[in-house]
Amino acid sequence: MPMNEPALDACTLALAHSRYVERLLASGTTDQATFNALAAEPFTRARMHAVLAEPGHGTGGQSGSGTVPGAPPLQLATRLRRLRTQCLLALIGRDLAGRADLPEVMQTMTALAETCIDAACAQVAAEFEPVYGVPVGAVSGQALPLLVVGMGKLGGAELNVSSDIDLVFVYPEDGDTRGPRSISNHEYFERMGRKVIALLNEASAEGFVFRVDMRLRPYGDSGPLACNLAMLEEYFVSQGREWERYAWIKARVVGSSHGCSAGGALDAFAAALSATVLPFVFRRHLDFSAIASMRDLSGQIRREVRRRDMLGNIKLGAGGIRQIEFVAQVFQLIRGGRDNTLRAQPTLEVLQALEARSILEPAVVTSLTRAYAFLRRLEHRLQYLDDAQTHALPEDEEDRARISRSMGFRDWPTFAKALDAVRESVSVVF
Repeated sequence: MPMNEPALDACTLALAHSRYVERLLASGTTDQATFNALAAEPFTRARMHAVLAEPGHGTGGQSGSGTVPGAPPLQLATRLRRLRTQCLLALIGRDLAGRADLPEVMQTMTALAETCIDAACAQVAAEFEPVYGVPVGAVSGQALPLLVVGMGKLGGAELNVSSDIDLVFVYPEDGDTRGPRSISNHEYFERMGRKVIALLNEASAEGFVFRVDMRLRPYGDSGPLACNLAMLEEYFVSQGREWERYAWIKARVVGSSHGCSAGGALDAFAAALSATVLPFVFRRHLDFSAIASMRDLSGQIRREVRRRDMLGNIKLGAGGIRQIEFVAQVFQLIRGGRDNTLRAQPTLEVLQALEARSILEPAVVTSLTRAYAFLRRLEHRLQYLDDAQTHALPEDEEDRARISRSMGFRDWPTFAKALDAVRESVSVVF
């Protein structure tokens, strides 16, 4: 149940729950009227593009207010950070007031990430092309884009409100740029990737946009920042590990450098990426070895949870979000090579497909779906407290009271009992 008392507006409800909102109001970043206006309607992609297009100047308030005459236009890095702040405030207000359901929250955060990635790629391309020219494929002779591949919850359009984003940078083929200062495509896209990461990841007085995690790329931290499709395919064949099949289930193109979408070229490049990934993730036969690999991966996570004393972690602990995802993904890996309907990326869509195929019983899917919604709503409320990427239940009594109320319970013991029942229902299925 949402924390929606009729006498209280969205800002008042948010202040009762979130220290992050308290800090922004105290700093003058926003005010109560602005907050309520932000939370009045869904924060659509059109609203995001409008914020980025506003003619703001100077160092004043949100999105161009308090501009300084004669000051330079706001840099993209600042615009992106202010956009993120506005979007998060809108979601906190809408969610806690019961105006936004879980799909709206996840889809809005995913749209925010995609909008910011595209804007960053376009900015860097506009800076690079006058210097290096356009990267061109040595074999195809085509102008090539950087393909930004979203993994995990970003790939599944399920992003949480204080999430990092797992990215992989891919480009179609080797070659050189054609311009005043020609460099290899590899060097061009590596430099572009570093600039895109900085625009999103670096903290400033305005905060950050998204923490960027690149460890899922081929060879992890020791591998190149950007790789071409041929290298990616070779890696899958010779080095790809079982756990990486899980990681690549949700992979999809979430952004690209501009200038390559005309005539469907970008769709063709995305299709080529998909043709490289699918044979690695999905086997043509019924792949029951996926159960053993999932059991091993789950065991590693459980040992790490115990070692770091994270039993209260609602993502990684027993009966948590990760176990629901594993239930869906193991059946995808077993049967997805022969059944395209099981290649869906959002977790809830996969569960529905498993029910439609009579792989999971309706009662099991209903139980997991309810548990997923409960745990993801709780995840967001934990993160609303301080805009922190956390999944740990609080120890502080005041924070426990805030979480309980925002989840619709009168006190912590009542909430904790309901949470235990949810986690137990997941553990039984798992």
